[in-house]
Amino acid sequence: MKNSIIESSTHTRARLRMMYHWLSSTGHVKLLPRKTTGMSKNTVKASLGTEEIYDELIHLGSYNYSGLNGHPDIISEAEKALKVYGTSTSGVRLLNGTLDIHCLFEKKLASFLGTEDAVTFSSGLVANIAAITALCNEEDIIFSDELNHQSIVDGIKLSQAKMIKFMHSNMDQLESLLKKEPLYKRKFIVTDGVFSMDGDICNLDQIMLLAEKYNASVIVDDAHSIAAIGTRGRGTSSYFKLSKMPDVITGSLSKGLPGLGGYIAGSKELINLFRYGSNPYIFSASLPAPIVAGLLKAVEILEDSPIIMEKLQRNEQLLREGLKKIGLNTMSSNSPIIPILIGDRSLTFQFAELLHKEGIYVNPIIFPAVPLSKARLRINASSALSEEQIHFSLEKFEGIARTLNICKEG
Repeated sequence: MKNSIIESSTHTRARLRMMYHWLSSTGHVKLLPRKTTGMSKNTVKASLGTEEIYDELIHLGSYNYSGLNGHPDIISEAEKALKVYGTSTSGVRLLNGTLDIHCLFEKKLASFLGTEDAVTFSSGLVANIAAITALCNEEDIIFSDELNHQSIVDGIKLSQAKMIKFMHSNMDQLESLLKKEPLYKRKFIVTDGVFSMDGDICNLDQIMLLAEKYNASVIVDDAHSIAAIGTRGRGTSSYFKLSKMPDVITGSLSKGLPGLGGYIAGSKELINLFRYGSNPYIFSASLPAPIVAGLLKAVEILEDSPIIMEKLQRNEQLLREGLKKIGLNTMSSNSPIIPILIGDRSLTFQFAELLHKEGIYVNPIIFPAVPLSKARLRINASSALSEEQIHFSLEKFEGIARTLNICKEG
């Protein structure tokens, strides 16, 4: 008799079974995932569990930092491209899948970011894997922040480079580790720009100085930085006003930018390497033209409208300071990602469900995304939110937090 394909245990299967069993046995599975319908902007229509009842909620769980999802000009450009190019390129980039609009967007994106060139991929995860596996091999050393995104970890494993983790944003430890390696050795420092679970911004200015001092290259993942921080949303390098750019910038096109896919930006020589030497580029179909047309318009809007990032910063500060005033722990967040550390996973889900019933959509985050003892709610600020929506949300947070007895006094 043939064994079940999932019968024997691996670390991943065991972990997922444990998580799903806990979610099912507690009833919390109705929150992961919640089904939504319609366009996700400053509100979202979402249901709990299998119910086909969609409640309209204030959306504090979306990556729509810039608020540009659903912008009429972006939709218009996407519709035009749909009629011209159809729904698919029906090919990979190296063969018949490169459209003129891909080239226009990559040129525009590079100019926006302040690099010589850029190339797009099917996702941000794929962009990280492409960057690391094309550049690094078993003879190299990669210094990786312990809280880096899983796609960075996977890319390092695939590259077979030696990974040395350093404590989160600990520049003293990073320097002590760099000191131990010969100057001639090929070294890379890889970091998230904005850390997706803690919401803090990396010390990129200090990382660049250490890289210069110890002859290392720098790769920065700006997935949660582009269209979220920096002048007009240009990301982490802009946030720090760096005079010299990191060697490699990767990122997502489906968060602050309202599309799909990922990118790598850098020098022309480097980008050519990724175009002809990275498997995810060579063997993946290219982004659909309607998505690219919308992204092109989104970058143009960001360039012309500084008010978008100004409003995002105001909303972020209003939310964070309001939550702190209530007595909730927002950790070290200084970006549009605002965690509320709770610790207990059951309490975290209870909080999220009560918020849903009060008209607020917030995501509960538990292991394996974060350590077992650090379950949290994660808020994503957006430029689309109104002050009225934020004040209403803060009132609900306070009422529920006091009911659950998780406010810190003073």
